[in-house]
Formats: sequence, structure tokens, C-alpha cells
Amino acid sequence: MRKFTVNQLSAFDGIKNSAYVGYQGKVYDVSTIFKNGEHAGMKAGKDLSEDFAKGPHKEDIFSNFPVVGELTFEKSLSEKVFAGTSLQTDLLLRLALGIVFFAHGAQKLLGWFGGYGWSGTMGYLTQTVHLAPPIAGVVILLEFFTGIALILGLLTRPAALGIAIVMLGAAVTVHLPNGFFLDKGGVEYVFVLFLVALFLLINGAGAVSIDRLIRTRYQRR
Repeated sequence: MRKFTVNQLSAFDGIKNSAYVGYQGKVYDVSTIFKNGEHAGMKAGKDLSEDFAKGPHKEDIFSNFPVVGELTFEKSLSEKVFAGTSLQTDLLLRLALGIVFFAHGAQKLLGWFGGYGWSGTMGYLTQTVHLAPPIAGVVILLEFFTGIALILGLLTRPAALGIAIVMLGAAVTVHLPNGFFLDKGGVEYVFVLFLVALFLLINGAGAVSIDRLIRTRYQRR
């Protein structure tokens, strides 16, 4: 029986090839129900041993599909060097961005962590940065609440869009005239935050999120 490494299994994603999934050490051909490589929030080309319990089906569903091989977790030297990972490491980016914006938002809105609070920040944004008061208020609220949303993984794409817009505005109104580098007050830092927000806007919250729970419940209906 053919042996599949995790990297080899990923080639059978149901888009360019047949749809294969791994489960409990075996590899199944699920092409009949994984249309465009996805079914019930799960994607083909992956080991579903851990994720399967979160889906709508029971284990005996695999008896309906042919076994095409065995899944091995041994990697060749080239796979160890060049292979990526199927882990949901985007959680780390989401938490990093969420914590940063929650902290800065709490400074601006509540005066926490040595911040100036609502009135002090409004004064700075309206008098120094020359933002209109409604826009300044929206910026403060966005930083605080989008930070919480990202930490929870709730409404991740709208939150990421809000952050991307705020960072783009900060770059244009404050940092761009100072050049690129952070030590000169340039756009370096907001540029990185903008790109992380753009990543989350495109990719969404990932598996460990409230968004995923909502999506899975909706798909079961």
C-alpha cells in the first residue's frame, strides 16, 4: 500500500488532483464529496485526525470511501528543509496584532497603560494631526474594539479592514513625511501592521476562532 507523507498528501487537494484526506494513519479518496477541495469547513490534502471531531460527521463516514494508502509522518531531508506547515500559525499573527491594537486603543480610550484617555487623545488628533472630531473618535474606537475582535477571532475580516484603513491613514498623515525608518518616525512600523492586517483580511481568522465556530454551525444547517 502506498505511503504518503504529510507533504505528499497536500498535493491531493481536490483542485488540481483528486481529493485525499488522512485519518488515523490511513489516506482516503474523498473526491466524491470534497468539491473544489472543501467540505463542511474541512479541506482536502490534510490529515483530519484532529479536526474531524469539529465537523458534522461521525467516524464511520470513512467506511464509504476507498483507502488509497497509509499516512506516515516521516519526512525526507528535502521535506524537512523546504516543506511548509499545515498548522494554523496565523493565530500567532492575529493575537500579535490584536494585542497591539487593544493596548494602544486602551491608552487612547480609557487612559490605561499610561495613555491620555479619550479627551487627551482627541485633543492630539484634532489639534496636532488635524483630523475632524468624528474621524478622530472613530480612530480611537476602531483601535480598541478591533483589537478585542482580533484576539477573539470574531468578525476578523471587518476588524482587519478597519486596522488597515487606520494604518494607511496614519502613514499618510503622520509618518510618511519622516521617511521609512522607525527611529526617524517613519512608516516602518505602520507598514508592518498594515501588511499583517491585509494578511488577516485575505485569509480570515483561521481554525482557532469564534468566526470558525459560527461558520461551522451555519454549514451544519
